Amino acid sequence: MNYLFRKVLLCLLLTGGCFFPAQSQILHDKDTQHLVLEALRNLYNFEFREAEPFQQKIRARYPDHPVNPLLQAIQLYWQYLPLVENQAMAGKYEAYLRQSLQQAEKMRSADKHDTEATFFLLASHSYLAMLESDRGDFMKALGEAKRTYTYMRKGFKLMDQNPEFFFSTGLYNYYREQYPEDHGIVKPFMFFFQGGNKTLGLKQMDTAFEKSLFSRTEAAYYLVHVFLKHENSPARALHYSQPIYREFPENLLYLTRHAEALTLAGHYQEAEPLAQQLTQKKGYVFRSAGETFLGLILEKGKKNDAAAAAHYQRVIKEKINEQYTQDYHAMAYAGLARIADRAGQTKQAREYYAKAGKLGEYRSTLQEVKAYGK
Repeated sequence: MNYLFRKVLLCLLLTGGCFFPAQSQILHDKDTQHLVLEALRNLYNFEFREAEPFQQKIRARYPDHPVNPLLQAIQLYWQYLPLVENQAMAGKYEAYLRQSLQQAEKMRSADKHDTEATFFLLASHSYLAMLESDRGDFMKALGEAKRTYTYMRKGFKLMDQNPEFFFSTGLYNYYREQYPEDHGIVKPFMFFFQGGNKTLGLKQMDTAFEKSLFSRTEAAYYLVHVFLKHENSPARALHYSQPIYREFPENLLYLTRHAEALTLAGHYQEAEPLAQQLTQKKGYVFRSAGETFLGLILEKGKKNDAAAAAHYQRVIKEKINEQYTQDYHAMAYAGLARIADRAGQTKQAREYYAKAGKLGEYRSTLQEVKAYGK
């Protein structure tokens, strides 16, 4: 359940103080909440060493609390992106999540009404759902999602009390409908989950962006993703990509999304230096993104098909990652198809579009492939 459960933890972890009653531990301890917030801000900005002193203080105050292995898991997720390709680190990540579950279960066994324990069970199961989805095991992901959903439903009723819960509720409402559209294999199992509403979900996530304090960043990131991939509205994506890029300039995913929104919205001059920056990164994920954007800038902005094709060719020679780069490969194939078509190479254009159609999930890419086939 990649997008449905991927970051629910970060929203809820920072908003729990208004949800849990006085018997809670960390989620009623304002000083420790501040430490958690500072640790997460550093992790967001890829400042992993800077996050460690805050995590040490949390461990000193609450040595057996599930928040500690959860923060360690979050650090591994960002530090070794894409984590699932690093078997050793993915194993450590899973171990931290299992440890968090075990510690949360101990809390709940001492008091079955301990809402803080329930919260950390929700958080750990949501990240395990993400991990299994990234591994391609949708049945295991669905099992974890069902466990998560039991706890998640409580947040549906809390939006009027706390605007932070607009994010998790809006995310659910949107992807409850969108995810089965993208992954037909899960459709027979979706009766476990309450129906969603994509329009309402977008409104709720926007409310979180406008009114919440802690979940604002997560809401913005997902709105960028939604408007780029599913809604085909890069101009609206820019409204959300710009503020998180400015706040966390070292976060390469936020940089990538902002550069993508600029490129797809036609702001080529502003996008070009960001795309160039991405091509210089070590990881193929970011290189693929940068090369794709440069190809689009050269093709559509500078009308230089030969130079654009060279960048697209670099993309399709890179490794494909389903979560992070598959759609960039599809964009590159679509770009090569357009260039071939303009050169009168109709057969080659059809072949490129066929590859784009197999890989792509962006609505814009699929519409383009379909239109050429008519």
